[in-house]
Amino acid sequence: MKGKFMNIITVREMTPIIGKETLMEERLRRAAGVMSRHGAASRIYLTIAGTGAGNYLLINLYNSFSDGSVAFQKYGNDPEYKKLFMERAINPSGNMSGPDIYRSVYGDIPKSPTSIMVNRVYHVPRGKQQEMLALAPDLDALVKDLDVTTSAVVPVMSEDHELMFINYRFSSLEHWGTAVDKMSSSSDFQSLVTKGNEIGTLKWSRMIKII
Repeated sequence: MKGKFMNIITVREMTPIIGKETLMEERLRRAAGVMSRHGAASRIYLTIAGTGAGNYLLINLYNSFSDGSVAFQKYGNDPEYKKLFMERAINPSGNMSGPDIYRSVYGDIPKSPTSIMVNRVYHVPRGKQQEMLALAPDLDALVKDLDVTTSAVVPVMSEDHELMFINYRFSSLEHWGTAVDKMSSSSDFQSLVTKGNEIGTLKWSRMIKII
């Protein structure tokens, strides 16, 4: 894809039927391949801790809403994509929700995904979102020396439009453990978290791993 990378995100979440995780993963890889051929940057994650642990996420990234809408129509008409939905109807591997649509409001989403990402999801009234985002550069500065990158996204089409996702990226599970040890013992980091909690309310969190 050309241009600025990537500020529009779609998310499909899948809950597998016990014993059919392998089938779900195989179908997700096929779906991601179809979507990629038609312009999406597709990534598959497994939730390994927190809310929705055990669920899969199929995340597509686009440069713009127009790019996303064109890709959606193209892969929706692809015979392989239609075949996947027929297979799902005959032999379900789980339940799917989404796609929900989000836009990035702070931080660059890397072209190459990191192994581990943590989503901390806050309820932030829309009138206070700019106040919360004003803390983002300070957060970046605090975690930069730990080789952690951050970003923030907000819903465009979703059940709750007063959520803000604060995302932390780590190169490995070991990197997450080392970084969080240092973050949790940092008085500056804890002070910033307290400021964030005065603006919004942490609702849920999860850790996801690229597969």
